[in-house]
Amino acid sequence: MLLKYKIIFFTFLFLIPGCSLFNKYKESSKNYYTSDIKNLIHNAISGDTAANKKLGNFTDLNIPANTDFNSFSVDSVIINSGKKYYLALIGFPNPIYNRFAVYDSTLRLYLLDKSLNGYLIDSILNLNKRKIVRVSESFISKDTLKVNRLSLFLISDSTAKLVFRTFTKLVEPKNKFTQTVTEFNSDRIRTEMESTKESEISNKADVFLFDYDKSKYISTNNIFDNFVTNQIRNFNLKPEKPEITDLKSFYASVGIDINVDTLKTTSNTKDRLGYTLTLPDNWRTIRNLSITDYLKDATAGTKYMNDQIGSSISVIMIPPEDSAEMYINYKLNNQTNGKYKVRFSDKIPMRKDFVQFFEFSCGSSKYILILTASKYTYDEYKQIFQSIINSFTIDC
Repeated sequence: MLLKYKIIFFTFLFLIPGCSLFNKYKESSKNYYTSDIKNLIHNAISGDTAANKKLGNFTDLNIPANTDFNSFSVDSVIINSGKKYYLALIGFPNPIYNRFAVYDSTLRLYLLDKSLNGYLIDSILNLNKRKIVRVSESFISKDTLKVNRLSLFLISDSTAKLVFRTFTKLVEPKNKFTQTVTEFNSDRIRTEMESTKESEISNKADVFLFDYDKSKYISTNNIFDNFVTNQIRNFNLKPEKPEITDLKSFYASVGIDINVDTLKTTSNTKDRLGYTLTLPDNWRTIRNLSITDYLKDATAGTKYMNDQIGSSISVIMIPPEDSAEMYINYKLNNQTNGKYKVRFSDKIPMRKDFVQFFEFSCGSSKYILILTASKYTYDEYKQIFQSIINSFTIDC
C-alpha cells in the first residue's frame, strides 16, 4: 500500500508498558467489552479527552484529531488462566497515529505501542499455552524501498510485552531480500535469509535466544536488521514525499511547525502573550496549540515539553474575571501572595503521571499552568520543575 507519509528505517516513538490528597485514582469496577472499547477509541481519536483518559492516553491530543484510519480492529483473547484481554490495533495513512494496545476487561492498560509503521496486520499464535500476538507491518522508505517488519508480543497473566521485533523483507528495484522464521519456541527463534540475486546475506541464518532478564529474544548478530538499516541509509535517492525521521518532521506531518531550538538556562523564553519563563536544556516549545489534557474544553495555549524525562508544562491565558476551576475539574486549594497571586492544587496522580495546576494572577493578566511529570522521574527532577514554575513572570 502506498502511504501519504513514509517512515524511514528507525523508530523514535515509544512503547508504554503498561496518593493524592484529593481525587485519588480508582480502578474501574465496570467490565468493558469489544464494542465498548471500539466506541471509546472512536471517541478518543475524534478528540474526546474523557475517552482518551479512560484508554490511558491512547492517542495524542496535542496534534490534530484524525479519524481517517485505513484499518481498525479490537479482538479478544483468553489466556491459559482464563483471563480475557482485548487487543486494539489501528492504522492510518499517516503512521504517527498508528496504535497497538492491550487492555483487560476493566480497561486497565497493559501495553501501548506507538511505533508501528505503514499497513498493519495482526494474528494470534500459541506457544506452550502462552499467547503471542503477531503484528506485521508494510511500509515504504525513500519513495521506493518496500519494507516489512515483524513484532511479537507475549500476553501473560499480569503483563503484555514486546518480545521480538525484526525486519522480514526489503524490496529494492533490482533485488529482494527476505528473512524467514524457521524455528520458534520458548527458548529461541531461528531465521534464514535469502535474496533473489546473490548478496552478502544469501543463505545466512541468525539465532535469537530468549533473555529471561530482559524478557525478549536477542541476537548477538542482528544480521538482517543491520543489513536493512545500511541498505536504506545508503540508498542513493532523495525522497520527494515527506519522511518522518525526527520530532520536527513528526509534527510537520500534521501541519505543526515547532521551535526545536534548545532553550538555554542562561536566557528566558518570552511569550507574545505577556509572560516570561526560564527553562533548562532539552525543552522544546509548541505555540498556538489546542491544549486538551485535563481541561474541560480545548483551549489555545503554549506547551513546553521535555521528552527525555516525560514532562511538559502548558500555559494558557484566561480572562481576568475567570477562575482556573472554570477550565479544569480540580480544586486549587493552596494560595500564596507576593508580587503575584498564585493559587495551586496538590500534586495529583494520573495513571503514569503526576499533574499539578497553577493559576497566576497580576493586574488584568491571568494564566493557568499545568505541570505534567512522569511518576518514574518526578523525584529526580522535582527541583527543576519547581525552578521552572518559580521563574514564571508576568508583564503587569
